[in-house]
Amino acid sequence: MAGEGDKKQSGMKAKTKKKGDIFVVEIEGPIKAGMEFDLADELEACLYQAEIPKILVDMKKVPFINSAALGIFLNIYKEVEKRNGRFGLCCVSNDVDNLLEITKLGSVLEVFKNQDEALDSFAD
Repeated sequence: MAGEGDKKQSGMKAKTKKKGDIFVVEIEGPIKAGMEFDLADELEACLYQAEIPKILVDMKKVPFINSAALGIFLNIYKEVEKRNGRFGLCCVSNDVDNLLEITKLGSVLEVFKNQDEALDSFAD
């Protein structure tokens, strides 16, 4: 589509902050085809910086995600589990929440209402 590349907001942006020993990855924008690779890179970078990784993905500004993004979350979760770490999502939209329910990933991944609740849980 002509001119589509001109719009900066069409892409997903990810920003990682560290709060204590917890990596907080704040994602902005929808995660759709092609963007899941950026998501994987961001999460894997956190994974390999810590012996016991604690990764929280804040999805406050994510209206929807595709199934490939769900696969990435699941793969990161499995790797974090192997290393006795923690992986969770917070501030998910209703659409993302529905997707987690449909795929049964809502019962596998830790999902928190907000960042504070997640950080408190991770700190234990």
